Amino acid sequence: MTLAESLKAAILNSKQSRYAIARGAQIDHAVLRRFMNGERDIKLKTAESLAEHLDLELVKKKKKRTKKMNGK
Repeated sequence: MTLAESLKAAILNSKQSRYAIARGAQIDHAVLRRFMNGERDIKLKTAESLAEHLDLELVKKKKKRTKKMNGK
């Protein structure tokens, strides 16, 4: 899941209105609307503001271990 997809999912699952989320993240509600409608991407600073408001944390994804097979 991409960062944008994670943010959109968190916004959709939030009990707050989009307007309240935009206001709490201190971003223009039109920017949030266009992002949610897929009309435009958002800047990293905007993503950080949204993540902070929604209490999200970016964590490093664990790599899947692959088994090496010997030629034997």
